Amino acid sequence: MKNKFDLRQEIRAKRRQLSVVEQQLAAQHLLIQLRQLRTFMLAHRVCIYMANDGEMPLQNIANFLWSRKRQAVLPVLFGRRSRIMHFAPYHQNTRFKLNRFGIPEPAIKIRNLLKQQELDLVLMPLVGFDCNGNRLGMGGGFYDRTFSYLRHRKCWRKPCLIGIAYDFQEIAELPADNWDVPLDYIVTQTRIIKVKEK
Repeated sequence: MKNKFDLRQEIRAKRRQLSVVEQQLAAQHLLIQLRQLRTFMLAHRVCIYMANDGEMPLQNIANFLWSRKRQAVLPVLFGRRSRIMHFAPYHQNTRFKLNRFGIPEPAIKIRNLLKQQELDLVLMPLVGFDCNGNRLGMGGGFYDRTFSYLRHRKCWRKPCLIGIAYDFQEIAELPADNWDVPLDYIVTQTRIIKVKEK
């Protein structure tokens, strides 16, 4: 089994080779898959992300949410040393600034930030995944720290966590660490994988 570092390098390189047209086409098919998922269709407040490093873009998801009068939300690293994410409403007139990783995030006052428990659904980027719901991220641990409380919950698990990926990002089996927060679903441009509860 390859280690996480090697897996990250290999899959990220492949992801960055996709053209903008290929990314946009995959994103269109992703929305078709998500619309089959009752959890997505009933969610009012949905966290998406600003695509970076070849990740599948989600602007069409934001447009869909806005057209249905639902709230799109983006993660924010508030403060230069923040180790967890906060969340900011995202609308057509949102002003952006670059965070410390060069990723655009809403320029928002701290009093307007949302907590993770206020979200219904989170669409999470990932580098790799397996069918057990294990997610290989970029290595910063922001999502795992932010949603660590979900590892201890047996009921009322909010928000629902959905990993977003291209089909080729699937790995037969990922090495999991005890701090990893498993996903509820993985959705690609061609399928929905419901993760079995452990």
